[in-house]
Amino acid sequence: METPTRKPPLGEALLRLGRRVIRRRVSVTSVQAFIDFPFDFQVIACHSLYLWPELRLIAQQKLLVMNRIPASRLGIKAEILRKFRRDGVHLFVLAWVLSALLVAVLWGIGELQRLRDEFESVAQRAHALVARKLDQNESVLASVDALMVASRPFEAAALGTFARELLPHYPQLHSFVFFQSVSMSERQAFLHQMSGKFGETFYIRDFDVAGRREWRPAAVRPQSLVISMLEPDRPEAGPMFGYDILGDDYFRPALLRALESGRRVSSGAFELHEGGGRAYLLLQPLFEQEARTQGRLIGVVGLVVFCDRLLQAPALERLLPGLDLALYQGGEASGGPPLFQRLHTSSERDWWPVLRRLEARLPLASEAQPFVLGVARDLRVTDLAILPLLWQQSLLLAFFVFAGLLHLQRMALRQERLQSDEAIFLQSERASVTLSAIHDGVIILRQDHAIELANPMALELMGMDAGEVVGRVCHEVFHLQAELAAEFAEDPIRECFRTAQPVVLAERMQLTSARGQIRSVEGGVSPLFSRDGSLIGVVCALRDLGPLRLRTVAALEASESKVKEHLEKLSHVARLHTMGEMASGIAHELNQPLTAIANYCQASIQLLEGVEDAPAQVNAALRLAVAQAERAGEIIKRLRALVSKRAIETRLIDLNQVVGNCMFLAEYDLKERGIEVVQLLSGYPVAVFADSIQLEQVVLNLLSNAMDALRDEPVMKRHVIVHTRREGKKAILEVRDTGRGITPSSLEVLFHPFFSTKPNGMGLGLSICQTIVEQYGGLISAENIPASGACFRIELPLSRQGEPARPVMPSPDGCGAGVL
Repeated sequence: METPTRKPPLGEALLRLGRRVIRRRVSVTSVQAFIDFPFDFQVIACHSLYLWPELRLIAQQKLLVMNRIPASRLGIKAEILRKFRRDGVHLFVLAWVLSALLVAVLWGIGELQRLRDEFESVAQRAHALVARKLDQNESVLASVDALMVASRPFEAAALGTFARELLPHYPQLHSFVFFQSVSMSERQAFLHQMSGKFGETFYIRDFDVAGRREWRPAAVRPQSLVISMLEPDRPEAGPMFGYDILGDDYFRPALLRALESGRRVSSGAFELHEGGGRAYLLLQPLFEQEARTQGRLIGVVGLVVFCDRLLQAPALERLLPGLDLALYQGGEASGGPPLFQRLHTSSERDWWPVLRRLEARLPLASEAQPFVLGVARDLRVTDLAILPLLWQQSLLLAFFVFAGLLHLQRMALRQERLQSDEAIFLQSERASVTLSAIHDGVIILRQDHAIELANPMALELMGMDAGEVVGRVCHEVFHLQAELAAEFAEDPIRECFRTAQPVVLAERMQLTSARGQIRSVEGGVSPLFSRDGSLIGVVCALRDLGPLRLRTVAALEASESKVKEHLEKLSHVARLHTMGEMASGIAHELNQPLTAIANYCQASIQLLEGVEDAPAQVNAALRLAVAQAERAGEIIKRLRALVSKRAIETRLIDLNQVVGNCMFLAEYDLKERGIEVVQLLSGYPVAVFADSIQLEQVVLNLLSNAMDALRDEPVMKRHVIVHTRREGKKAILEVRDTGRGITPSSLEVLFHPFFSTKPNGMGLGLSICQTIVEQYGGLISAENIPASGACFRIELPLSRQGEPARPVMPSPDGCGAGVL
């Protein structure tokens, strides 16, 4: 049975057909035309034809055949194309960013139009609300005019009653004011009438509303318009009675227009006298009418309108928060300052940044009150409906993520493969460089004990090349065995394979190579496991001990030589000082008998001079004895001077270093006698000018005396404390023991030559110490610390060259602060 041939889908068939056409139709001319394009355009074109790789292959083959461009340039172009394909995720991100920006722009335009429409709707409502209040103001004045026509003659009391009934219904109205017309002939009668009404002398006064706002008596004018009625009649409004509005320059222009036209006119805004806010006057003149013609002026009715209440719109504030309202004078809506401005109350909304300010100027259709309503609002972030934008951006991002994942599948696998290859290469390179650089031999063995890897140091230990070692069984190349082993010991490599545990090589292990070379080594053998925990080999780390032993022996010999030389210097100086002190002591002791001998001989010569028969030989012998005694004294004096004349080499030294050297030299004796030494050394250098060897001799002598003083003490009480510090301009060094102290009789002659409390002592140690310390301008002393032993204190001039750069406080005074 034949298997039916599967027909490819229509899209795949068309794709194959297109590729065949491209293979056959692409000619050298088309390739040459493609080459003539700019290089950047070639890259973009090739990338856009990602589905047609045959075009790139054919173009490269044609170009190589024609030798029109070098192959290196083609390699560069191919590398750029590969980079485009490898970094295709960047194109997806760029496309998503551009699409997101386009969607955000379209959303922003629509959102701004929505907010603008909402703002215009609320502005129209505010305009209707304010216009209705203005119509109410004019309706009130029209009602007053109708009342005056109905009630003849005019009565101010009826106007006051009407005003009291009408004001509660219109919150924007502050008060009714009636300005009575008073001519010069009626002035006295008017003043008398008003004085009787108020019970005191009444004056007509002027008040500058826009200026100093002070009351002053009004000048006598041909005609005055004086407040004679005010509703509501509050106590604080009493000064307003008698106010002549014609005397105020601020209201006069509007008042004259009202009198000339006979119509209602509004004034400019002003501050109320009692501080009640900002308001304006709506004026209506009243005439005695006869046969529809204007007669005599009765007065002017004025409505005081609250600007603030005129612009109050609580419903609009709740509908659209942050609304600002303003009234502008007609004709100045384009840029003039507002007559009054009502700003919204601050809220949490004001903390957000302002994106844009929406403004609208709406003229109010009122002839008497020709105002323009200004409506404004700050557009902030909280006003934007961001949730739809987030949904759109989320859907757009999901679409591009889905599209990008299709492209990233192959790119991720390729990138992971490249990264894995690079990581393996770097790991191998690091291991190779590390093994080649270390000075220890490293040998890696497989499970069959065959050598897999040996670094250069391991090859040097075995004395063989890598080709002779790799792949062979380790026991055919080298053996590890203990030197002078008395009993059987398992091979460390076999033990590691058997126990799968690290094995440390025993001491004095030897490596014997196949060529008979023997080297002393140390190190260990560690197991090597696979990922599943099975043993797959071991790692031998070996270190050649031959060079190490040579370096150790050389270092020990150098150290011993240095210590020996230092001790020889100390012994030499000690001998010189001993000879000097002995010469000084002998000279001191012998000078006295020699002086006595000379004196006795001189006295005998004087006695013989008075004897006449004295033998001349006796006189001569005595004179020779005197001469020989003086000669013996001179010889002793010269011997003392010869021994004491030693060259002193002073240099800048640190007492801390001197103590350290002495502790090193006396360490053995201190441990042997079980004496614990506590070193309380200064934290900063204690610098003095002296000879280091001589000061070490002094410290060693004091340590020796301290050790002798602790000989009979229990082991737990054998302590020596050495303390160095600085006090002002002095360098202090103290050595204290916890013995029984010094007897009072011995303290007085402690530093005299030949004085010693030891059975076999010469009595020159402390005398030598005193001589050394005093020759450097210092002082040495001893004292007993109650129940704590003896303390020897050395004071030397402190050198400022050894001080640190910053000031240092001196150490506390006394032995008890440092060394006890």
